[in-house]
Amino acid sequence: MKQDLKQQAHQIIDALGSPQNIKLMTHCLTRIRIAVLDRNQVNQAALKEISSISGVVSAQGQLQLVVGPALVNPLYRYLQQQLQPTKLTQVSSKIVQKSQQNWLQHGLTVFADIFVPILPVLVGAGILLGLGNLLTASDLFGVQSLTSRFPQLDGLTDMIHLVANTAFTYIPVLVAWSATKRFGGNPVLGITLGLVLCNETLLSGAKVSSILAGTVKPTYWRIFGLRVMQVGYQNLVLAPLLAALLMVQIEKFLKKHLPAVLQTILVAPIAIFIAAFFTFLVIGPIANQISTWIAEPLINLFKTQPIIAGLLFGLLWEPLVVSGLHYALIAVNLQLIASNQQSQMIAIIATICMAEVGADLAVARLERNNNRRGVALSAAVSSLLGITEPSIFGVTIPHRYPFLCVMGSAGLAGILVALSQEYAVSAGPAGPLSLVIIPVQFWKIHSLILLISFLAGFISTFVTGTIITQRAAQIARPAEFD
Repeated sequence: MKQDLKQQAHQIIDALGSPQNIKLMTHCLTRIRIAVLDRNQVNQAALKEISSISGVVSAQGQLQLVVGPALVNPLYRYLQQQLQPTKLTQVSSKIVQKSQQNWLQHGLTVFADIFVPILPVLVGAGILLGLGNLLTASDLFGVQSLTSRFPQLDGLTDMIHLVANTAFTYIPVLVAWSATKRFGGNPVLGITLGLVLCNETLLSGAKVSSILAGTVKPTYWRIFGLRVMQVGYQNLVLAPLLAALLMVQIEKFLKKHLPAVLQTILVAPIAIFIAAFFTFLVIGPIANQISTWIAEPLINLFKTQPIIAGLLFGLLWEPLVVSGLHYALIAVNLQLIASNQQSQMIAIIATICMAEVGADLAVARLERNNNRRGVALSAAVSSLLGITEPSIFGVTIPHRYPFLCVMGSAGLAGILVALSQEYAVSAGPAGPLSLVIIPVQFWKIHSLILLISFLAGFISTFVTGTIITQRAAQIARPAEFD
């Protein structure tokens, strides 16, 4: 396996033109992202023939090689090893210079760079949260919950909830760390800033609505005539992101203008304090308002127009994944989960992969080429575990019609999720494993929607493929003459 990946790394570099043509390289959970100097030297057809690559995407000013979560790290290491002697590869989140992207592409890249690294922590916390809910659920393993029947599980359950809730309560720490690293600052300063924003002595950010309603009286710092509200930003993502951006700019300014002998003792306290001060004074309230403007319309749409909301979100999710625009929704869903511990959008995402599974199996059933059939079956297994990109780029988009069938099936699943009012309590696995992030009372309907999504994907793809195959055969059949 190692030798195969080494050889494929050589093939990838050759297909990219040469080591000298590679400017920057990094990776996310499923893709190796590459910026090249000359696109004309890239042989995309050769890249698509490499067995570890499920698809090649040209988006956001970069080439993205879809290899899946199992291969992305080892393959990237082999590529890095082979490029190190040239000293041309730079492991940097800033994979593409601003000049190669428009403002929207650049913004999406920034969101991806910040939130993708912290997703494994939040997914893990979601799984633990689901396990804790499983232990405390009634009418699942009998009338009483497992903790009621076995009191010795109480301590374990409490610890599970403690660990799971910590990740969401202190999400500002994760965001500030990742954002500071992305913007080129000292990540330790980001951690400290995040801890400041959710310090336990501050009034919980969840009580802001109560403050506005007049039921909770806040306290203030009085600084040079200014009144600064002592409110924290627990469970929020936008405020720590913007605070980290400001802090990094201050840090860079100080490092540029202060003598080296003073930087060690002055940069950290000045950068952290100024960033915290302006966050409590201006950035935090503005970020809260922006978060409200974004989240409330989505929540209200699912409440008042569930069919439209579910259809649109389900229908458009896979095209958003293809374009990379789905990263714009990561922060929104993390905010919903952190503040409300529920998101219908994540519940919809969890069902969409089953439509991909159905489409993959239908393509495998219709496909006569053994190699392409094997690719479809492999993609089906990946989709079943919630990783749909090998299916999207290796099966459904290359065949065209299955991708449209998946979109329609996903739209149907989205409608059913929205109408059932089920939701996920965390980011987490998709497909059958998504039950761990779905409240127990929705397990039956969620399982049914997973099945419907699978059947819709399979049946629509198989029927459409059969019709297309028959018509193609009729066109190819020679005319008969009397």
